[in-house]
Amino acid sequence: MAAIWMLPSLVLGLYLGFSTGMWQLALMSFGSALIAVVVSRVRRPSVSETGTTVSPFAIVGKKILYFDKPLTRWRWMLSPKLRASARSLVAERHREQSLQVVLPRLLGRGFRASVPGELCALLGEAQGAALEIDLAVAPHVFVVGPTGSGKSQLLRILTKSLTNRYLPTELKLMLVDFKGGGLLDGLGIEPWLVASLSDLEGDRSTFWAGLHSLLQHRERDPTLSKPKVLIIVDELAEVIRDQAASVALTSVAARGRSLGVHLVLANQGLSGVPRDLLLNLRLRVALAGVDQVELVQLGGKALPLISGQHPLIAARLIQHQTPDREFNFAVGLV
Repeated sequence: MAAIWMLPSLVLGLYLGFSTGMWQLALMSFGSALIAVVVSRVRRPSVSETGTTVSPFAIVGKKILYFDKPLTRWRWMLSPKLRASARSLVAERHREQSLQVVLPRLLGRGFRASVPGELCALLGEAQGAALEIDLAVAPHVFVVGPTGSGKSQLLRILTKSLTNRYLPTELKLMLVDFKGGGLLDGLGIEPWLVASLSDLEGDRSTFWAGLHSLLQHRERDPTLSKPKVLIIVDELAEVIRDQAASVALTSVAARGRSLGVHLVLANQGLSGVPRDLLLNLRLRVALAGVDQVELVQLGGKALPLISGQHPLIAARLIQHQTPDREFNFAVGLV
């Protein structure tokens, strides 16, 4: 529509140019009108059938398509905004492809010499580098995210990174899975797993009594060298409906650091989590979809988490007296 308004100027410029002999004026008028037409076509909006604006760009093979046509060099030269948008698209695609290569490589680094007092686990990727946490420093992790947000996948990545790095003589796992018991299936963790409990099988009273005995045994002889113990709990709110479970996990959260016993707890939200337990879960991970009010309650910023493009999942690491860190992990990585 904007190009139509150039028509009177074009006619006037051509008339004055040819009538006065100033052909430069006619040429400038014609050139201005031509540029206006080209720019209006280059910047035309793309609207879907629902009336919402959609991106006109797509990548097919090594070509960038603009409105289903290859993006030509002259369009790049005429529109800096178009050039910036296309470059942004290429950068995002490159990031997605690199993540799918980088994360499996990080996860599969294998055993290495362990450092005394260390228990490092991989969470994902942040700004092109591995994001790892040391459970010896921040001993307990709380993962929060609604159904389908990727909690189970994050727990699998964290667990697999630990079993890839530490020998069964250095690390023991205890699993509580109230979603059927298949959380860590296929990861080959049997040499590390010493006890498991699910909503379908297992003696609950024996499990929690055994955990209590473990703490007492380590407190009686704190100088004895013992493997680290990691307790992984999915669907925390369901688990701690059992009073024995609530008491045992709260006790581990308060006393476990000095005893080499650590928690990784996952839940859909903060509802049902006792304050005494939450206070000792200083390392918190919020997944995309978490309510902004709960983000603030977790100690993070009230900024929404934007879901990444499949297979990437966006998350935020919230740690006491440390700036929030955004990171990504991938669906189907393990």
